[in-house]
Amino acid sequence: MAPLEAINIENSILGSIILDNTLAYKLDELTKDMFSVSYNKEIFEIMKNLHKNNYTLDIPTIKTKLDERKVDVMISYISKLSSIGETYAIDTHINILKDKFKRKCIKLSCMNLITEILENKDIDSSLFKFENDIKNTIDQDIDDKDDMSSICERILDFLENDKETGLKFGVKLLDEVIGGLFKGELTTIAARSGVGKTALALQIMLNCANQGKKVLFISREMSNEQIVMRNISKKTGISAKSLKYKNLKEIDWKNIIDVMHEFSKDNLIYINDRISTISQLKRRIRQVKPDLVIVDYLQLLTIEQNLQNREREVATLSRELKNITLDFHIPVIQLSQLNDEMKDLRPWGERPMRDSKAIFHDSNNVVYIHEPVLSDFEEAVINIKRDKKSILKAREEGIKIVDLIVAKCRDGETKFRHYCYNGPRLHFQHIDY
Repeated sequence: MAPLEAINIENSILGSIILDNTLAYKLDELTKDMFSVSYNKEIFEIMKNLHKNNYTLDIPTIKTKLDERKVDVMISYISKLSSIGETYAIDTHINILKDKFKRKCIKLSCMNLITEILENKDIDSSLFKFENDIKNTIDQDIDDKDDMSSICERILDFLENDKETGLKFGVKLLDEVIGGLFKGELTTIAARSGVGKTALALQIMLNCANQGKKVLFISREMSNEQIVMRNISKKTGISAKSLKYKNLKEIDWKNIIDVMHEFSKDNLIYINDRISTISQLKRRIRQVKPDLVIVDYLQLLTIEQNLQNREREVATLSRELKNITLDFHIPVIQLSQLNDEMKDLRPWGERPMRDSKAIFHDSNNVVYIHEPVLSDFEEAVINIKRDKKSILKAREEGIKIVDLIVAKCRDGETKFRHYCYNGPRLHFQHIDY
């Protein structure tokens, strides 16, 4: 579009609203930056303020306000605007103006990206900024459909569609209390090192794949080969130790091959050990289009802006993961570490989170895994009605009692229950009391 045509579009929009004040609500669809002519920018701002304060948008009033701002615009210029106004075409003209502004912003973002690349700036930071700029530009003109009628229509579609249900955790307590993994929700699984948070996440991952859903697992603690070996251990019953030291029988080899074939045929699981930043994660989500994302674990991700404060950095990462659930309309599970001070105490509320309490507040659901000691252990022995000696003996073999705690559920109750964690098989087993 030639510059003169673009200016005519601006003039026509302002003139149409001066001609017909009932169209003044259209001003809310526009911003000052969308206008290229300095006079039009000033007139737009004045018209918007007048409309906000319920004043008439006529030529004398607009001229008076321009004079108050000491903006030298002739009254003939405002009259000319009204003479070329075409009220019937205002929606078309507004869309053209928005499109022109959007193209201008995208062009500027692209030029900034190229400049930063040529200046040898950090590529991930540059891409992160570029993606945010593009997203903000595109989101300016999104049809939000945030009126009550549209929202109710979406709820009815959800309720009537049998397929639109949350993914099941495959862990009885979590499915009963939380209900499942739903789009737009962030679930945090937190524990101290070695208590089983990765094992629980892998168990959920396999259960979701068994439901025919695609899962993207981000590992910053182990390589993707180590993660797959853990999955093989869970599926075959071969201990992780036997796999690591290649202490395998002939039947073990057959089981391993069968499980590998099962993993490969559907291509539902993606395990990435190279992604370390939010921008890299977003890029991979766009490529894979997963039904669920799992991040193991939050504190090992890298912040792309140096905030010089660990609490703020972790809070920013947690907020970004929450935003991903909303932007991509998927559930996300983030794993997190607990404070060392929680070693002997059953965790509850926000205090146990390491580095930032924002992790708890950003999450729709929070699940703690705790190995009971002292009085908590005695309570567990009584509740599960098992012989204490047999429990202690099993613990020596890596099979132990743990508390699975739903410490936060925005849509339901909080609850905890004792589970059996089979360390050699990396599996959480429900215990009937």
